[in-house]
Amino acid sequence: MSKLVFYLTPYLALLGPLLMLVGGFTLWRTRRRERLWSLAGSVVVVLGVAFTALGWLGVSTFAPVLGPVNRLVERVSGETPQAKVSSYLALVMRGAQDEALALWPANEQLGSEYEERRHSVTTTLEELGPELSHRVLKIEWWSTCCEPHIITDSRYAGFARLWVEVTGSNESRQYVFDLLVRGGSYWGEMEGYPVRHWQIVDVYPAREKPLWWRWPFDQ
Repeated sequence: MSKLVFYLTPYLALLGPLLMLVGGFTLWRTRRRERLWSLAGSVVVVLGVAFTALGWLGVSTFAPVLGPVNRLVERVSGETPQAKVSSYLALVMRGAQDEALALWPANEQLGSEYEERRHSVTTTLEELGPELSHRVLKIEWWSTCCEPHIITDSRYAGFARLWVEVTGSNESRQYVFDLLVRGGSYWGEMEGYPVRHWQIVDVYPAREKPLWWRWPFDQ
């Protein structure tokens, strides 16, 4: 929602004064004719003032309010990297391989090696059995605004790399899960911390290198 407001902000700066003008005229006309205040006119004026403030101050001004609300929405709706990993592994544990792969979409631009990894990793994890469990060992947050780089504040993150220990059939293995916010770039505070929709883009044994998000390996 806040991302939509971010793109509409320049127009709100123009719409606000117009609403104030229309609302003010309505108030004046109603007051003159009926000696009463117009509720509709008052509402329009208030909206005009709010839109003008938002348009001139920018959505980032309201980030301290929008941020916590949107982070709560992410947690409740399961739009966190941890929740996506749990959903994928839950489907793998049930043997629902096609549904699990749907959470890790194909990417023709990455070629056959990537497609082979999607299927081989999912199959290997499925072979760990129906008692499969996992725990997140570490999360590395990345900014995708401008030049990608590691950050400590997850609110700004557009990419997350999770080290996960997967246990099943009396053995434990470490895998890395790479997740990206849909759309790629995430501007955080500048957009009012909009709700993120995370997507798995790569899963691989911890000893291997990523095929999708190659930073910092190719740098």
